[in-house]
Amino acid sequence: MRILKYIVLLLLLLGIAFIVFVATQKADYKIVRSKEIKISKDVVFSFVTDSSSNQDWSPWKSNEATFENIKVVPNDSLEQNISISEIKNESLIRFQKTKNGVLLTWEMKGNLDFNLKLLSVLQGGVENTLGDKLEEGLLNINNYLTKELKTYDIKVNGVVTKHMTNYIQQIDTCSISEFQKVSKTMLQNMMHFVEKNNIEIVGLPFITYENVNFNKKEIIFSMCVPVVEEILTTPGSEISGGHFDEFTAVKATLTGDYSHRKNAWNKARNFARKNRFLEDSYNGKFIEIYKVSLPKERKPSKWVTEFYVPVKKKVYIPKPKPEATENVNTTPIENTTTKQTE
Repeated sequence: MRILKYIVLLLLLLGIAFIVFVATQKADYKIVRSKEIKISKDVVFSFVTDSSSNQDWSPWKSNEATFENIKVVPNDSLEQNISISEIKNESLIRFQKTKNGVLLTWEMKGNLDFNLKLLSVLQGGVENTLGDKLEEGLLNINNYLTKELKTYDIKVNGVVTKHMTNYIQQIDTCSISEFQKVSKTMLQNMMHFVEKNNIEIVGLPFITYENVNFNKKEIIFSMCVPVVEEILTTPGSEISGGHFDEFTAVKATLTGDYSHRKNAWNKARNFARKNRFLEDSYNGKFIEIYKVSLPKERKPSKWVTEFYVPVKKKVYIPKPKPEATENVNTTPIENTTTKQTE
């Protein structure tokens, strides 16, 4: 019996010694991990710095960690505060362009609480404990972008009739690389305006363009929400009423990430040219409609976007024969095309 008491006492002393050992471990730490992702730097930067995408690549469960963007240096770095089990850690992700894509370097530093110290001791050090998490996060970014961004399909639906629509809009100008972020913020602003003013909407949000030119550094566009009746707003308001009449368009549908928008627009425009149509921005508008998108669907490979290129049929005037110029009928001839309605 006495021996058993000694054993229990010894185990108790060892337990206390172990707790003291864990508690006296160095609290501050700094860990760095890197990974090359073979996707363009702009795409990776836009994805990682979008605060709504944290849940798509975070190596921690949503109830374990929260992310707060502190500073974003365009195409260079992202500073964040990452709170893990309510312990704040400083995070810095750098983006360096490489021959095949971008090199992500993720640095995290902070102080370990007792639980993390214990886990660190059991797993052979903080490098293994948190270092593995950083590696997991970088791998998540790579896997998500590689799979989700490269899985897409574009279908040209043909010639359709786009019906008359009333809408409210917010007009802005931004660089093509910043378009997704800016348009997302504008959409949130528009939906807040709709709710605040109790406006009835009759369809999905869409974007109109003055022109579709991907060679320009800046893009002029309007974020629009369709409404029942044309709405008048006060002068100087950032949101105004708009309207377009029925027009003919070539329609294309993209299933996949918005990074393939340029390809979708080009396919629709090529279809128009091959079928002897002229683009007609005077009577119609270049339109994108987000049929399936955030927040309903988080996976870009499942997003559905419709594109409309306004067109009109080419008109041909036959050249008169030299010997019978005065008798030639020069009435324009317009070919007919079967159209769908939208």
